[in-house]
Amino acid sequence: MKKRKGSASFTLGKKPSENKEKNVIGKRLFNTFLIIFAAIVLGYGLITFCVQTVYMTGPSMEPTISNDDELILNKLSYKFGRIQRNDIVAIQKIGSDDYYDIKRVVGIPGDSISVVAGRLVINGKHTSDEMSYSYINSAGLLNETITLGDDEYFVLGDNTSNSEDSRYVNYGNVQKSEIKGKITYRISPKEKRGDMD
Repeated sequence: MKKRKGSASFTLGKKPSENKEKNVIGKRLFNTFLIIFAAIVLGYGLITFCVQTVYMTGPSMEPTISNDDELILNKLSYKFGRIQRNDIVAIQKIGSDDYYDIKRVVGIPGDSISVVAGRLVINGKHTSDEMSYSYINSAGLLNETITLGDDEYFVLGDNTSNSEDSRYVNYGNVQKSEIKGKITYRISPKEKRGDMD
């Protein structure tokens, strides 16, 4: 059959505007996926390498930190600085999975530590009476002088009457690799919110 003059041939298909709409929707979905993926990666990186929220469990750091206090753990603190005496730190003992202990560093590498008549003695000097750990009822391993080796730290809970810490054989000296960062800020309770010095 012959085509009439002036008649146009055509094929059935989608309108150009429909194709454009589908492309726009596809790009939006892809961009949304990229944003969500980037947020997940960034969040994971932040928690793994920078800062993390942790909670105090138990009374071992009272009166400085109480049970259920919400705290900020700064994991970068010791990437660029040194662990210092009196820092409050989060410790992850080898084999303890994701659980953190929160204690205070009282001894740093090279220190000699003991307890004499209930008083903590560091390098032959009694600690200040202002320190919450200045009087110790149970000396544990500190009945004898302990000298810390390289990368070894001695930690106590501020509530020395109710704290499992470096004084005891099952806890012992803490390795630098077990100290995961410094507790720098208290989020809650609200009335105690602020820097941890």
